[in-house]
Amino acid sequence: MFDRHQDLKTIQRCKRGEEPAFAEILGRYKGAIYNLCYRMTRNGEDARDLAQEVFIKVFSLLDRFDESYAFSSWLFRIATNHCIDHLRRNRLRFLSLEGGVGKDGQEYELQFPGTEPGPDTVLQRKEAMERLEEVIADLPPHYRVIIMLRHDQQLSYDEIAEVLQMPLGTVKARIHRARNLLIQMLKSRSYDI
Repeated sequence: MFDRHQDLKTIQRCKRGEEPAFAEILGRYKGAIYNLCYRMTRNGEDARDLAQEVFIKVFSLLDRFDESYAFSSWLFRIATNHCIDHLRRNRLRFLSLEGGVGKDGQEYELQFPGTEPGPDTVLQRKEAMERLEEVIADLPPHYRVIIMLRHDQQLSYDEIAEVLQMPLGTVKARIHRARNLLIQMLKSRSYDI
């Protein structure tokens, strides 16, 4: 997905202080990092802030980047850790789709806007994706991030192992457990799978 050789050349230019190189890296990765942050937080404002913080951190630590590794893996690892830290700091609670409890202690039912009518197939696919997104959002962060790196960013198992700094076997096991958990969650909510 990302060209390792091109990244290395651009990073070397960044290390020399060439401003256009910083803009190149930002342009190449800002969408992917924002998407990762958004999928982890489910909040556009938080995702924009986190993505900006990730790039500030990355550029300030660029001299520590080991060029024997893929820059994209290093960047995604920093972004992943930053999002998980954010979630821990803010102690985000994962709400069920049936409802939740507000800050004032009052129970409420979650309401989702209706979908616009359209061709049956398109509507069914859209609804299935929404249900899947909702269930993914309810996964614990360590499962959510591994699913997103695999399916959204389309990273290989090896790349995920490098990003998360964990053994390949652990990555495979977590992906397997996350997928099984997704299936269980979909079934428990009576969603067709």
